[in-house]
Amino acid sequence: MQSYLPETVGGVIVAASFADDHLAQNAVDVLHSSGVRPEDMSVIARDRTRATLLAADKAWTPWRNEPTGRLAKVVAALPLPGRGLPKEIRRRYRTAIAAGHIVVVVAAGGQPPDTLEALLTQAGGTAVASWWSGPVPIFAPPELAGPF
Repeated sequence: MQSYLPETVGGVIVAASFADDHLAQNAVDVLHSSGVRPEDMSVIARDRTRATLLAADKAWTPWRNEPTGRLAKVVAALPLPGRGLPKEIRRRYRTAIAAGHIVVVVAAGGQPPDTLEALLTQAGGTAVASWWSGPVPIFAPPELAGPF
């Protein structure tokens, strides 16, 4: 499943690592209250259930619309940090994900990247970074995202 980013040839992505659920939830809440749409934010954790709970209805997860059969659940439970994530996110955050951290990733469509970096830092994020990215499958698909 692809996000709307391919439709716009890419965009700036901002991300940060959070050491615990409380900090990650705070980041999701702060970003959401600052106007970041759920379709523009993704929560990544080694445990997909944990990521889904933190994202709730305020963010997306890379696995949100994947098949849910018995085999899919077994494969999803395998502790392989970074599996299925875009190369740049794996490169930057594989160690953090393996250590149990949560990574919050935002498509900087409507807000300046430095503003999003500041919000993630204030929320307790570490390894805060922004970069240009081509198409990535971690955000909502085009039919759900609406205009960029």
